[in-house]
Amino acid sequence: MSVFTLLRFLILESHTLVTEMVGKMKKLLFVTVILLCGVSAANATIILSASGISAKGVDVTFEAQLTISGDILTVILINDSPVDSLNPDDVLGSFYFDILDGDGMRPVLAYNSATGDTYKGVKNGPDILLETGADLQAFVSGDDSWQFKTFDEAFSPFLGFGIGTVGNSGLFPNGFDGNIVDGVDFAIYTGEITTQPLVNPDYLVKDTATFTFTGLTGFTEADILPEFAFGLGTAPDSLLTPEPATMVLLGLGGLVLRRKR
Repeated sequence: MSVFTLLRFLILESHTLVTEMVGKMKKLLFVTVILLCGVSAANATIILSASGISAKGVDVTFEAQLTISGDILTVILINDSPVDSLNPDDVLGSFYFDILDGDGMRPVLAYNSATGDTYKGVKNGPDILLETGADLQAFVSGDDSWQFKTFDEAFSPFLGFGIGTVGNSGLFPNGFDGNIVDGVDFAIYTGEITTQPLVNPDYLVKDTATFTFTGLTGFTEADILPEFAFGLGTAPDSLLTPEPATMVLLGLGGLVLRRKR
């Protein structure tokens, strides 16, 4: 075999080997991408948020993050308002939501936990941290914190579930038990407290609270409905609920709805 023929043979074999390796790498890359996408989809979080003006004219922004992992639903509520909370009307006191699968069935939720950092407001000084990761669950008279209830979706705000630390008597029969919750105590505020109306409560939760529920086997984030409501104040003083294309603050004007995965 001549040197030329030998070189030509080696070049052809090298090209074939490289082609096979590239093909295998493409297949491996494809599989890796599919696996990564699958992991991402399985841990998606639904974010529901609304911005507007409270009944006292203060800018407010609230957010709810809902994640389903196996049998567990985690709900994180955030008061992300651009200015400090000044009044009971500016704090987040309740959240209504709904979960419905393709067959029109709702899960049977069990209230597993509720936690948040509690503070006592100080008008002319820094707010006092009372407890980190305080238990916020309310079940019996005198708990005065966050109660979970299943509601009749035939009545306002037309949603199946809710958590709240206020009575919301204006939403009867879909309010909370006044002997278990207590006014604005344990509502979620943001910033530093500088006004007497927010010094009065014995406990307030700062910035965020986290709630978990069990009973979600067979449900996914795709079953979380885009309809929801944030309650401000105690009656509530105002209610933020989404419309098909916008967000409205009842009686106060328009809001922006953002829903993303």
